[in-house]
This record gives sequence, C-alpha cells and structure tokens, in this order.
Amino acid sequence: MYRILYGTPEKNIDITIPCQTKCMKNNIIRIPSSDFMRAFIFTDPYVDVLKSILIEKGDSVFTYDHTVVIYIDNSTQEIFTQASTLPDYIKATYPDFTNVLRKMHQQLKLDYGSFQDEYPEQLLAVEYITGTENVLEIGGNIGRNSLIIASILNEHNNTNLVTLECCTSIAAQLSHNRNKNNLFFHVENAALSKTDLYQPDGQWQTVQSNVPLVGHTKLNTITFDELEKKYKIQFDTLVMDCEGAFYYILQGMPEMLKNINLVIMENDYNLVEHKEFVDRCLMDSGLHRVHWEAGGWGPCFHRFYEVWKR
Repeated sequence: MYRILYGTPEKNIDITIPCQTKCMKNNIIRIPSSDFMRAFIFTDPYVDVLKSILIEKGDSVFTYDHTVVIYIDNSTQEIFTQASTLPDYIKATYPDFTNVLRKMHQQLKLDYGSFQDEYPEQLLAVEYITGTENVLEIGGNIGRNSLIIASILNEHNNTNLVTLECCTSIAAQLSHNRNKNNLFFHVENAALSKTDLYQPDGQWQTVQSNVPLVGHTKLNTITFDELEKKYKIQFDTLVMDCEGAFYYILQGMPEMLKNINLVIMENDYNLVEHKEFVDRCLMDSGLHRVHWEAGGWGPCFHRFYEVWKR
C-alpha cells in the first residue's frame, strides 16, 4: 500500500483519502502542481511555507515539489509525473487540453489580434465545455474565446451561443472573425443591464448614469430576460471577461443564475468586496468552485480565473 502526505518531511498531513475522494477519476489520482491549489483542496498544514507531496511506498519515500503534476494509478500504485510518458489510458482520462487548444488554433483564423491573449480562458473553455451547453458569453471582444466555444458547440450541431460585446467597432470585428471561420453563433452589440450605461472613451469599464456624460459613449443595453426571449435560448452556461461588470449585473438581475450550471469567469474586480458578493450569489444559487488559478492583476490575483459548477 501507499500513503500520500502533504507538507514537509518534518510537518505534514495524510491526504490519501482526500486524494481518492477529490482528485480521482477512473481510478487514477491526479494531484495538481500548484501549492496554492493543493492547500485549498487538502487544507494547509504549514502556512507560509512552500510544501511538497510525499508518497510513501514500503520503505521508500518519493518527494514531488509544487511544480510537478502527479498521477497515481490506484490499482497498480504506479506513479507518473512526465506528461510525455503518460500511458494512453491516463491521457484518455486526463487529456492534454493545451494540445487540444493548439490544434484548434491551427484550424482557426483570427484578425485584429492574437490567440495568445486570453489564453487561460480559452483553455478552460476547452476543458469544461462539452458542446451541448447553451452559452452566454459576456465580453466577447474580437472573439478569441468565442471562436473556441463556437467550434466546440458547432461540432455537436449546436448554435446556442450568444456573445455580448458592448463596443460597436469591436463587435464588428467579432462578427468578422465569426464569418471568416464559417462558425454559427449570435453576436449581440450590447451590455447586459437594466439601466443606462456609458463607456469612457478609450476605456473598457462602464458607468451607470441617467443623463449623458461628456467624454462617454452611451451603450446599447439588454436584459437577461430580453436576451433569452430574443434568441429563444434558456442559458445554462456563462463565460465572462467583462471588466468587473458581473458584480453590477448580479445586483440588478440575480435571477439570471436560476438555470446556470456552469460559470467560467475572469475575476477582474478592483474591490475584493465585489468578488465576495459574486461568490455569495453563486453559492446561494447552488454553484460551487471547482477550478481556480492565479493570473491577471488586482485583489483577486490568486483566483483570477475560476470555474463554478452546480
């Protein structure tokens, strides 16, 4: 038998059972490489100290630092750490989504920008979207992730993707990239809101106002209910990169989470209180966090990219 420990040789906790209950699929355990993510999954036995995974097998102890993804065959007790030498049955259980995304990039054409931008969001879309979802993307920009999502959906003869982009010129570029790739989805040149919104010239953030603002452009707006009625789609998935606007969207339309089963989002908030409000709304709706990773900027740096599921 083997035993999995988390911490240091001097101070650690036994995480064998948590690994088998939280990190195992098809009898294969996968332990992530991030110490931050490991601490979230297993709790932190040694705060502010960089920890490792220690695996005891008989009289031997194998140590793996925070940079290594670890795979353990629970049947044979074999340990694998090199992606290039993983057996096919493990690759089938835990696909290399970077390779899947790379192949998609080779098949798609993108004008006005690069697929290297917004890369983490694209990778999460490839990993978590199966092709049968009804997707609302808030903040489509030129369509980097829109093209990825649409490619996955269209392979399943599914066109139920609506992408919101509030900037008229950028929405035109998004439509151009959609058409250039012969993909089928809807582009809505609007912001999601029940109130009038203005955008400062040359910036991405939006401002609520009942009167015109100098140096601002008034945006087209649409409500969640109007979107579902317009496209005859009941959305079950949200994909968001909307410059912190989700906080304000939920304040005005908390009911939009009623049928949502999957949320992929960038936590681009300037105030941590906004993120805390969003988390409460998601949890109150029966959703829970299943993935997070660091990146970006601001107070949510350590969980800048997240996935929530029902």
